[in-house]
Amino acid sequence: MAYTPEQLAEVRQAIVALSTGQRVVSITQNGRTVQFAQANLGDLKALGREMAAVLQAGKRRRSRTRLVVTGKGL
Repeated sequence: MAYTPEQLAEVRQAIVALSTGQRVVSITQNGRTVQFAQANLGDLKALGREMAAVLQAGKRRRSRTRLVVTGKGL
């Protein structure tokens, strides 16, 4: 599934809100609203890690490689 940086930011804000004492937070993604409570904090953190990994995988750089072809003498 493709995630956006804005969705990851929303999940991170929800984690902070639950960690600082808010009892219930809701997140809306792809037209679906999900509510997380203090007991679901582990699930929410796992979702955040998954989203970060997917977003990071899309930013991989190509390695810089040079191919040198020579004639006789080298």
